[in-house]
Amino acid sequence: MDLDVPSLLIVNTLLQIVAALCLLMAALSLPRQAGLTYWALSGFAQAAGLALTNPLGWLPPWLTLLSSQFLIFAGYGLAYVGVLRFLGRPTREAGPILAVGVVLAAMFLWFTLGAPEDRGRVLAGSLFFATLSAAMAWRLLRQAERSLHPAATVTAGIYAVWALLALARAGWALVIDWNGTAQEPQAMTVLTRLIVICVTTTVTNGYLWMISRRLDCDLMQQAREDPLTGVANRRVMWAAGEMEVSRALRHHRSLSLLMIDIDHFKTVNDRWGHGTGDALLVAVADTLAEELRRSDVLARVGGEEFMALLPETGLEDAWSVAERVRRRVATITLDRPQGPVRCTVSIGVATLGPDGQVWDDLVGTADQALYRAKDTGRNRTETLSLGPTMPERGSSHPVQPLILPGWGA
Repeated sequence: MDLDVPSLLIVNTLLQIVAALCLLMAALSLPRQAGLTYWALSGFAQAAGLALTNPLGWLPPWLTLLSSQFLIFAGYGLAYVGVLRFLGRPTREAGPILAVGVVLAAMFLWFTLGAPEDRGRVLAGSLFFATLSAAMAWRLLRQAERSLHPAATVTAGIYAVWALLALARAGWALVIDWNGTAQEPQAMTVLTRLIVICVTTTVTNGYLWMISRRLDCDLMQQAREDPLTGVANRRVMWAAGEMEVSRALRHHRSLSLLMIDIDHFKTVNDRWGHGTGDALLVAVADTLAEELRRSDVLARVGGEEFMALLPETGLEDAWSVAERVRRRVATITLDRPQGPVRCTVSIGVATLGPDGQVWDDLVGTADQALYRAKDTGRNRTETLSLGPTMPERGSSHPVQPLILPGWGA
């Protein structure tokens, strides 16, 4: 071939440096994205190792060779750890594969310095890269979250191809006639360097693609989710509400809405602090989510106010759900050094009538029912319907309406 190995080494080194700089900038800009720092360090280590592969003359040949190979192998190990961390796996899971990698790297160095033999060196090095590449491909295919597809699949495919090529090179090392002490043919060395250049470029693009996919999904989640409680936000509830109202009217189905408000929540913040208030909101949201069906839509729509949309649920069933929720919330207890913190909720229930109301009408009616529940003593459920569905009703007070011990409703 016309291409020479030193030139390919220089190209590969420059590509590794550029890739490492891109990943380093991503790591600095996105400190919460685990794994990026490992990938950046991997690129720098491999670039340094490749740079030392070209003899510089100011280090003994054996030390230059030892340093370069150590940096290349260590860099590839860091890439594997980076994949684990990016996927949210603990670093300790890298232990078994890295142990195999250390053994193969030691064999490579032995066949390079201890008992020089190209066959053993090519075999050990190829098996090292095949093992770690296959492990990274498997992790990306099996453990990447759904949102990372197809970026993780493509990146895994690159590693899988590199693993197969490395295995093919190992097999070639076993069957080729080395003619005694002959070195690896120039054509095979050049081809290997070209493949490494392609892997370096495509894998870095795969990393950046996965990072972009995760950021996009995080932004979409933030747009749909209440950051404190993890339930849906007002925007999602309004979109779901308008859709469900249209569907219920079109198919003549029942639809109910619960408006839920924590009683005396401002007092909790004033007396116990906003940290306790936030913990109480999370506890209430978790309780509501446990009591509702998977088909229901739960959202936090205000400071201490939640809404629950119940498709195909009439007024009687919605009232039963609200009462069950109200009783369950009254059992919540937050242990604090100053004493236990408890809360109750007032709930307004509205049911869609058959005469063509819109979503805003349903919300307004549920809000009126909630105000009635608060005006008549709190810790109770009041219902209103739009249209001739069922008579209005309210709940009794089976639980003492206290937010904190000794406080009245």
